[in-house]
Amino acid sequence: MKAERDYFFDNVKAVLIFLVVLGHFLLPIHEEGVMVLIKRLIYVFHMPLFVFVSGYFSKRIYKDGRFNFKKILYLIKAYIVFVIAIQAVYAISGFRSFSEINFFSQSGAPWYLFAMIVWYLMIPLVRNLKPVPVIAVNIVLALVAGYFKNVGDFLCLSRILVFGPFFFLGYYMEQPLLERALRPEYKKIVTTAALSICVGILLTGKKMHDELGMVYENISYYELDRMWEGPFVRLTLMIAAFVISWAILFYVPRGKTAVSFIGQRTMPIYMLHRILRDILMFAGIYEYLGDWGWFALFVLICLSISVIYLLANRHVVDTMNRFLKLHALGRIFQRGGQVWRM
Repeated sequence: MKAERDYFFDNVKAVLIFLVVLGHFLLPIHEEGVMVLIKRLIYVFHMPLFVFVSGYFSKRIYKDGRFNFKKILYLIKAYIVFVIAIQAVYAISGFRSFSEINFFSQSGAPWYLFAMIVWYLMIPLVRNLKPVPVIAVNIVLALVAGYFKNVGDFLCLSRILVFGPFFFLGYYMEQPLLERALRPEYKKIVTTAALSICVGILLTGKKMHDELGMVYENISYYELDRMWEGPFVRLTLMIAAFVISWAILFYVPRGKTAVSFIGQRTMPIYMLHRILRDILMFAGIYEYLGDWGWFALFVLICLSISVIYLLANRHVVDTMNRFLKLHALGRIFQRGGQVWRM
């Protein structure tokens, strides 16, 4: 009998992919104003929660001593195609040469796919360990990494370390524990804390560029002259992301909704929306949006929703999945599965 689908996480992923798309559409805007404040608020928590959800669903990647290579190979090809596509757009626009393509150093959206591959491959090392020590070690590594200038875009190492605690928190999270964390008696206090943090971010958002840079732009504590307070700032942002994410989960519908199908089709949306954003950026659209204030925010929200529904179309999803599936390589690894047992 087929297990009933968990629409709760479909709805969570639908909300998150909207925030990812909106955040990326807001990213080219640098003039201080409402859009930059909203952008910085989104960037505090949207990817930590996305990574947590990814970790939650990674339990079957390594099972019975064997990797799910079909999934891993899918991500590898998705990463390669994503990097090539973005570089092609930049090359056609004249912004940079296609020969500058670098598969081992990514600061843009492809980092998430590369990081997922690395986290998946780490699962055999931690699957039998207790959750608290693993998560604690990952937090320490995330904080210490900021002291090293060479921990940056190369191999997406900075983001792998900074977001690692959220991935492994999701990996170790079991349904009963999640249900306990979302009990009604916690809702008010967690929501109040999250709203307080959001208000604080909006009030101090103009000063947050450097702080977010330590997380998303791979800027070391040295580069910002924040040697002593750097780890505390990074830890504060991680706690803020955790609390806001926790609060959001209380308000996500448990049953099937009109957007549940979007949460089942996030990969093509994640990859293709960034390419569309870059095309709009190089077409000069953002030269006008910066001065439109609230109306520009409304336009970008509507654009984000439209792009999501366009890319969540079944024909788009099926075409991308057929393109990214590696049937031949999958059979090779399945035959050689004994080599990969641990």
